Amino acid sequence: MFVGEEQETRLVAGTAMFSIRTLAAAGTRLARHASTSASTTTAQHAMQIIAAANLGRFPDALDHATRMKAANVNPDLSSYNALLSLAARDGSWLFAWAIFDDMLNASVRPNSLSFLHLIQAQRRRPTQAFWNAIQRMHEFGVTPTPAIYSHIIDFHVQEGNLESALHLLLSMKKHDLIPELSSVHAVVSLAAECGYSRLAIELATYFEHVSLRRLDDATWTQCLSSSAEHLYMDGVLTCWPIVTQELNILPPEGLCLSVLSTAARCGLPDLATDVLRALKAGGVPWHEHHFASLIEAFCRNNQLKEALVTLHIMRSNDVEPTHTTASFIFETVKSDVDSLDSAWAIIDDIHSSNSGLDIAALRVIIQASIFLGDLQRAVGIYKSFSDYGLAPDLETFHLLLDGCIAARHRQLGDILLADVKEAKLEPDVRVYEKMIQLCLTQDIYEDAFFYLEEMKAARFVPPRRVYEALMKKCSSVEDPRGEMVLQEMKECGYEVDSREQSGESQRQHWRRRRTATV
Repeated sequence: MFVGEEQETRLVAGTAMFSIRTLAAAGTRLARHASTSASTTTAQHAMQIIAAANLGRFPDALDHATRMKAANVNPDLSSYNALLSLAARDGSWLFAWAIFDDMLNASVRPNSLSFLHLIQAQRRRPTQAFWNAIQRMHEFGVTPTPAIYSHIIDFHVQEGNLESALHLLLSMKKHDLIPELSSVHAVVSLAAECGYSRLAIELATYFEHVSLRRLDDATWTQCLSSSAEHLYMDGVLTCWPIVTQELNILPPEGLCLSVLSTAARCGLPDLATDVLRALKAGGVPWHEHHFASLIEAFCRNNQLKEALVTLHIMRSNDVEPTHTTASFIFETVKSDVDSLDSAWAIIDDIHSSNSGLDIAALRVIIQASIFLGDLQRAVGIYKSFSDYGLAPDLETFHLLLDGCIAARHRQLGDILLADVKEAKLEPDVRVYEKMIQLCLTQDIYEDAFFYLEEMKAARFVPPRRVYEALMKKCSSVEDPRGEMVLQEMKECGYEVDSREQSGESQRQHWRRRRTATV
């Protein structure tokens, strides 16, 4: 329950009276030992209290203090500090204030260690109690030590108050005080968590510059993680070698992926390569998305040749390039015809130098040619596959058929389909789908239904988009087979939009009426 400032003051005053009465009562009980205690010096009592404090025996330390009171021997500063340390250890804020007030009543002036323990004892109390202890320290003109600064900084960090924690660190710098390791770790971690990656790294670097101590592995790893998460290139380039080389840490896979993403976005292929090395060293097998990031880094760094060679390296490591792996190469090459010409020259250079040419590299050139509307070049590349010791695969034919659809070139599509069969490749569902789409670009599209049957005969379930394309074509020319397509679509288990069904029914109705009128 929160205690207001006025109530806190009354509580502390009452505690002091409680402490004095307790000590007086104990003194009465121990009067029979007065003659023995009189011969005991203050130093000896202090040693007993300190010994009890070192053993963590708070009751024994209090008992020794009452014996001192009974013997009319006032505890000295070391005795009070020992008692305060025990109260601080246990978080006994009430005892801490009572001991502090008894200390003042005994005309013993507290020092920085006294206030350190008093502040520590308030850690479980409301904020006001914490600041009351600090205010008392200022009233006595006691200069905070690094340890006191640390506790105040930790308090701000727990509150998530980064600005105040930084203010205290700067104040320590102004007074030529080196902060404690735990405080720097706490502030750096808070800055990293809040997304201030640059600030976190600057703080960590400054501390290690002015101190002989090094921050722990977790702190630098956290700085690296924050930098990678926010794509802070300079931060990643600073922290990665510290973590992996100086500290000899193998970052976890998740952190490696974040760093790899930063390397890809910022065009840092050397960093991306080193991340792949770290993954391998950590026993993480390479996957397609790892190489995709490396390829993106090469492309952003204008290293197209290295990006194309990476496709071969992937396959050499039993990682199959997919159509998305080379997507960034495609984005680079498709910009204009000059870029396409340069890429084609690089392909020849890779082949002549035996650097490793993968079929995926040729496919991306075909894809870019089709995008730029140069179907003739795409076909020329396709026919030159044998010159490079490669054979076209189904993905190659998919791209070429896309070019035929865009150009409405039905005859070339038939030739390509024949080449698929000649190469002893089994047409997949995408080949049939593209042949249907190609047929639908023509005025006479009977073969679209033929390839639909071929698809079903090959035990493929026609995709919904195939039926939708057939329905659209039939509707546009008022072909009555649209109703048959709709029915077959239902039989395949596809949900039919009520608007599609009613629209097709209305078209069939008006078509029958026109036929009857004629």
